[in-house]
Amino acid sequence: MNPRTLAQLRGARQLFEEAVEHGSRAVERVHRATADRTFVVLEAIPPVEDAARVVHRVHDVVLGGVYGSVRGVNRVVGSVLTVVLAEVAKKDER
Repeated sequence: MNPRTLAQLRGARQLFEEAVEHGSRAVERVHRATADRTFVVLEAIPPVEDAARVVHRVHDVVLGGVYGSVRGVNRVVGSVLTVVLAEVAKKDER
């Protein structure tokens, strides 16, 4: 593979990995803030406040898990691509 093409692929891998990392953090912040506004209202209503607090906690744990999983998979994919591109470079050197 052309060294320039390989460098471009490495750059694209890094760019995509960073975009998913930072993009998922931004979306998570907006998601959490939007949900928090709803939960604040529900937690202020006496007949449902206890249930709303429980659901709010569960929501926050699930939300963190989902976005954390997205970032974890992103890192794994980035690592795999790094190894694949290194192997391609080694093959080209032979």
